[in-house]
Amino acid sequence: MTTIGTMSLGQGFEEDGDRAKQDALERRAAALINPASGLANDFLNVYNEILMLIEMLPEAPELADDVFAWRPCSYRAYFMQSELPGSNEALDAYARLEPAFRMLFETSVELLAECGIAATRAIEKAIASGDQAQSELLADLCADWCLNIRRQLEATEQLITLGRAAARYDRQAMVDVVFNAA
Repeated sequence: MTTIGTMSLGQGFEEDGDRAKQDALERRAAALINPASGLANDFLNVYNEILMLIEMLPEAPELADDVFAWRPCSYRAYFMQSELPGSNEALDAYARLEPAFRMLFETSVELLAECGIAATRAIEKAIASGDQAQSELLADLCADWCLNIRRQLEATEQLITLGRAAARYDRQAMVDVVFNAA
């Protein structure tokens, strides 16, 4: 390898490659946060997971333990334990959110968490009952809870996407969804 001064030609390429990797990492981190809200929608994977598990449960009863093991997670906790590029930036942006908007978002996430917990408890209770018509009842129960979770998930997702609550969801309507489903 030819050297010029104290740097080899190969070394320059390695440094350029490292810079390119770092630039790509920073671009991915910046793309993680929605500029309209200051929030990252990757967080919703926690709730998409329980929705998917409950949707599949009637056809795949072996997923019951996964449903029962599911736990909600706050936005901060999710990004504190995340290895995603941009997790620290997501936490920094979250800390800078307007307090009223952050409170609205946290309320929506709490309702989403309560909905997921209520769903897992209702499903666990239905399965534990051992009713002979269990599969049909379980399918209906799962469908109802999926609808409730999906509604709250959409409301929360709109906060992330739009940076505000959608006109069709007011705070009381979000609360009603959870309590009417329980």
